[in-house]
Parts: sequence; structure tokens; C-alpha cells
Amino acid sequence: MAVLLIAATVGVPYAARPAPPPPATAWVGPTLEGSAGHRVDAVRGVDAEQQHTAVAAEDQRLLTLVGSVRFGSRPYVQAVGAVDTLVLTPNAATYGLADLLALNAAQDQPDGGVLLTQNVLVAPGARLAIDAPGSTVRLRSDQSGFVSLVAWKADLSLAGADGAPLAVSSWDPGRNGVDYDVVDGRAYIRDVSGAMRIQNVNVSHLGFWAGRTSGVAWTGSSRSSATGSIVGSTFRANHYGAFASEGQGLSITGSSFTANTVDGLCLHRSTTATTIQSSSAQSNGRDGFSADQGSEGIAFTDVTAADNAVHGIAFSGTPLSAGRSAGGASMRSYGKVTIAGGLLRNNGRAGLRVAGGKDVAVSSTTVIGNRDGIVLAGTVAPTTVENTVITGQRLGISVTRGSAAVSGNRVTDAETAIQVRDASVAVTKNVVARATNHAVSVIGAATGSSLVDNTIAGRGPSGLDTYRLNPGVSIQASGNDIEGWTRHRGTWKYLSAFIPTHPMLVLWVVLLGLPLALLLPGRRRRVPVGTAPYSDGFRREHAVPRTVDVVRRVTFSGPV
Repeated sequence: MAVLLIAATVGVPYAARPAPPPPATAWVGPTLEGSAGHRVDAVRGVDAEQQHTAVAAEDQRLLTLVGSVRFGSRPYVQAVGAVDTLVLTPNAATYGLADLLALNAAQDQPDGGVLLTQNVLVAPGARLAIDAPGSTVRLRSDQSGFVSLVAWKADLSLAGADGAPLAVSSWDPGRNGVDYDVVDGRAYIRDVSGAMRIQNVNVSHLGFWAGRTSGVAWTGSSRSSATGSIVGSTFRANHYGAFASEGQGLSITGSSFTANTVDGLCLHRSTTATTIQSSSAQSNGRDGFSADQGSEGIAFTDVTAADNAVHGIAFSGTPLSAGRSAGGASMRSYGKVTIAGGLLRNNGRAGLRVAGGKDVAVSSTTVIGNRDGIVLAGTVAPTTVENTVITGQRLGISVTRGSAAVSGNRVTDAETAIQVRDASVAVTKNVVARATNHAVSVIGAATGSSLVDNTIAGRGPSGLDTYRLNPGVSIQASGNDIEGWTRHRGTWKYLSAFIPTHPMLVLWVVLLGLPLALLLPGRRRRVPVGTAPYSDGFRREHAVPRTVDVVRRVTFSGPV
């Protein structure tokens, strides 16, 4: 008993202490992908600088080319430094794959594919359409350099057909395979302030380092947005699967983004009015779908985000500036995000995370097996989560700061089904089953929150946890059905709360337990009755000496 008491006294504060959150990973740059598709974790400083230098060189090359376009001339090749680029000038016709072959920017391959051997710039006003169902287009990418396909204020179209997609990838002729090494740069496709449409195309192993060189990128400007669409296509093992910055009206339908180094689909820096339907993002190195830096007006309909390293869907609607800034950035929140239907499953952190957004609506979505289900931080009304099904999370629905309405959801097998912390949240008509800690927990400065007509079942310290509100804070609670809740604190939680409130217990354990502990070895050394007196058997090794009978007569011969 003494040993148990001492162990409990010393060990409980540590055992009961919640595990610290995993350390935030310092994002020093993108990760690399090995030849077998496995992620290689850190980017070394030298590698990072080499990639950054390659991006800067690309920016300079493109600006030089665009600033010197020979409008009215036929297509021509221009050298910038030691790099040649084919410039497709605008004319009445649309350029195609045959034109790239005829202009010696591409070569036919023995297997029927086409290798793009020279950089191509589609100049402002021109149009390039590669319509090649069942074909393969490869972009040269090796240690000597890489090529890019860039449309600048121009139209670019890549298309295959149903059942016969066009395959596009990087290609290292020396290795006779795709380029896995991004340190020296890698081939990419980009549209700048134009329209790029991709339909029935399988894109893989493109891009490096920055968003604009990340694989397939739509990049606009404050004066001219990029636009376009993705239909029935796959993006696999690129740096980003697909990337958009200052885009507008992008449409993604029936497409997948799988095993990309960073995000599957990234909407960055004021990309607005984007629709994503019946598409999936799986096994990506960070988020499945992400949107931030002033992006808004995003509609997710029946999307699947599964097995991504961080979040299934991540949205940040936080202001671009917290006050006066050199660039005069906006201080307003961004939002107008809807997630309707779909599946968010087995992502490393949250199925859905929204930070600082407004006018966010989540409905009829299934969320399974993520660390946390739906996490809202600093959201602004109107923000709603309704009719969702959430299973097997640490936190089912979490709202921290800000405001939201959480109604009509079913949360099962979560530690804490619904948690409100320092926020104003209306929690209404939710069903909680098999919670193991709290069904609904309201903590801190939760003024304006309400718990109405919820049905809860489970086992833990409390069904409705309202004991940790700040002093003077009260909330509305009515009509909640708690008949299915069994109050159970658990041994460790009980002891962790009991011992700090009874500090004298430690003194008594030491005073009484230590002598008892010292007596235990003595009790173990007590010799049972009947045990031989010499444990080493030394005395038993020799025969017992004969005894002399002093009564027996002894006969002597000889003189006495």
C-alpha cells in the first residue's frame, strides 16, 4: 500500500498532465520526393537557395521575353542568357502540337510520345491548344536544365478524351524516366493573366519551390486575373498539385490531386469565385485543399479529402493586415465559403480548419477518423455547421473565439463532441453518442452561447461541461436530454484532481509510507520455522564426532 501511495503521489501529476501538442514543423521550404514516391523530409539550406535562384532566373527570363515581343512577326527563338525560348506570336490561327514539332521545339519519341526540348512562351494574344487524346507530352528536365510552357495573357489548352487522357510529365532523357530531383529546378506549366483549360489530362512530376513554378499554375495580377478550368484530370506527385494566385472564376470538376509534395490544390492570394465539384485530394504532404491570403467565394461540393498530412480542407479568412501597412493591405475578413456534402477522412490534424473567416457554411458533410473533426478559430457570423456526421475524433466540432451556429449535427465516438472556448456559439439540436470525456464543453469567455435541445449519451466527467466558464459569465441551457450520460471521472482524473487539493496527503505518505517500506525487506528476511540454521551447509559437510560414554568400563593393559 505504501509503495502504491508513493507511486500515485509522485506519478499522478505527470500521468494526468495532457500530452504536449506536437512541435510545429518549421516550414523551411518544400519537401522532395524520392524515386519510389516516398517523401524526403528536410530541404537543406544549400538546396533551398539553389531552387530560389532558379525561380529568380525564370522570372527574369520571362520578363525579358514579354518586354521584347515582336508583334506582327512569325514565331521566333530568342535567347536570354544561355537559354533559348520559342515565342509564339499572335496570329489568326491557333497553334498546336504539330506546330511545336515543325518549329523544332519538340521531338517525336520512339514510343510515340513527344518530348518538348525548348522553352515555349505563348505571347499576349496568342493561343496554343494541345489536343492529343491518348498521347504523351514530356517536358525535358535534367541536370543541364529544364523547359517550361508559359502562356502570358494568352490562352492555353491541354486536352485528351474520356478513356484516352493526355499524359504530361517531366522527363530526364539520360535516365529515360521522369525527373524526381527538384533541387536543380524542374519543368512546369504556367498561365499568367490568361485562360488555361485542362481537360482529361494526367499531370505528374512537375514543378519545384514556388507556387508559380509549382507544377501547373494559374497566376494573375491586381489588374488582370487568371481564369480557366480543370475537368476530369489528375495531378500526381507534383510540387503543388495545382496552384492559383489572383485567379478568378476557376472551375474544377471530377478531378483528383494525389501524393503531391505540398498541397493538392492551393488557392492563394486573392483567388476568388472558385467552384470545386466531385473532386478529391488524397495523401498530399500538407493540405488536401487550401485557400488563404484574401481568397474567398469558394464552393466545395461533394469533395473528398483523405489521408493528407495536415488538413483535409484548410481556409484562412484572416485580414491581410492587422493595421496600417506599407502596401495598404485590407483589414477586412474574407469568406463566403461553402462545404456541401463530401467526405473528410483520416487527415493528420483536422478534417476542416477555418481560421478567421466569415460567412462560412458547412452542411451534410461526413467527417471520419481525423485527429479533430471541424475546427473553427476566430470565425465571424454568419458561420454555420449543420447536419454533419462526425465520427471518431479528439474534438468533434471546436469553436474558439468568434461566433458560429452549430445545429442538427451527429457526433459519435469523440473525446469531446462539441467544444466552445471563448466564443459565442448557439449549440442546438445536436445528437452526441458515445462521447468519452464531455458531450458539450463551454469554456472561458463564452458570453452569448447557448445549449438548447441537444441529446447526449456517453461516459465521462460531465455531459454538459459548463463548470469552466469565466467568473460572471452565464449561458442559456434548456431542453437538453442527458439521460444517456454516465458520469465517470476515471481513476487517474480523480486522483489528479484529489491530490492537489489535499497537499497534506504527501506528508502523511512520506511519514507513514517510508517506515513501512523499510520494514518490508525485514519481513521478507524472516526465517520460517523448521529452516536449517546454516544456509550455506558448511557444518553439514563433516561427520559428527564420536561421543565418549563416560559410564562404560575401559580396560587397560599395562601399568596404570
